[in-house]
Amino acid sequence: MLKSIKKYGILVLMAAVVLTSCIDKNQKENNYPTPGINFELPVGDVYTIDTLLYMWHAEGTHTFTQDASVYGIVTDDEASGNLYKASFIQDGDKAIELYMKSTSGLRIGDSVRVYLKGATLSEYSGTPQIQDLEPRNITILANNKFIEPDSISTLNVNSNYIGRLVKFYNVEFRAADRNNTYAPDNAYGQFNLAQYQMNADSTYSLVDESIIVRTSNYASFAKTMLPQGNGTIIGILTYYSTGNAWQFTIRTISEVQMFGDPIEASIITPEGSGTETDPFNIAAGLEHQGDTAQWVRGYIVGSANIASGAITNDNQISWGPEFTYNENITNIILADEADERDINKCLVVYLPHNAASGIREINLKDHPENLGKILKVHGNLKAYLGKSGMKDTNEYELTDSE
Repeated sequence: MLKSIKKYGILVLMAAVVLTSCIDKNQKENNYPTPGINFELPVGDVYTIDTLLYMWHAEGTHTFTQDASVYGIVTDDEASGNLYKASFIQDGDKAIELYMKSTSGLRIGDSVRVYLKGATLSEYSGTPQIQDLEPRNITILANNKFIEPDSISTLNVNSNYIGRLVKFYNVEFRAADRNNTYAPDNAYGQFNLAQYQMNADSTYSLVDESIIVRTSNYASFAKTMLPQGNGTIIGILTYYSTGNAWQFTIRTISEVQMFGDPIEASIITPEGSGTETDPFNIAAGLEHQGDTAQWVRGYIVGSANIASGAITNDNQISWGPEFTYNENITNIILADEADERDINKCLVVYLPHNAASGIREINLKDHPENLGKILKVHGNLKAYLGKSGMKDTNEYELTDSE
């Protein structure tokens, strides 16, 4: 294999000499850092990134003891602080990580020659690396040679994409994670990307959440809140074999474009103390099932079509605007959002016929105009019709929606 590569060394060396004679002035004008610019390093045997990956798969660890070089374009650097003593280079559809002995002045878009003598071809838990690399052994040949990311679905991720610059569409962070920053103060942040697809009826289904966005707490954007919407994200894909996990490294926060409406609705934070002046919201009511003599407050969003048994499907619920079942007299359904249609995020409230307050009179069969109004109600938080609920209700306050 090595002999078959050596014959290309002279041609690559000639091309490199011509190129370096043309761009030296360019580098000075762009004020790129001097570390890593060394045109006196020998070229030696020339490897492609593809060949290095082949060697890694075939041999495992390999230390270079002779003059040798590999060429590529820098696709990620240390500028944002999300990488430390590391960069990635790519050539066509092949990529590899550079793990250095110290920080470097490499920048995204630099065309480089990496002098390999003394370095080791290895991997970090499944992601191939050139390790023990001296930054001064990297020659910057040109600047601003940017590579376009591969636009793929998270479902199409495989070993061919390790180390490559990719772009995911129609992704978002899970609702349960969106109240976090990219990374906490003293650890890496790790949050899954959710990929959705549209169904024939224009609804969406979650199809994948296997990609983990991993962010250093030293990244310049570590304390930025995760985006609330759906959209695109660009970064470097790596593999962590210990956890059998695909990981994703963001280069810059500007490449996270999640400004569309999220597919997964935001999760409501439980609030309130359960008193008349500070009632539980519905999220808190769900958490406090089993508590007695509590106040809750939420939007009236519907009514169950059954008076006994358990709700097992959506056909047993009337979300409105019509409420034609006699059973609609016996209960109402409360939620934190007026357009909620997930019964598991709702509270089913029993309306007893003999309550002194006459609370049954607010039912939706007799008063469909109450749909969307806000009800504050007192009772015991206990399961009703097989769902989180409230029974033994009496006192209440009904107001128009805000």
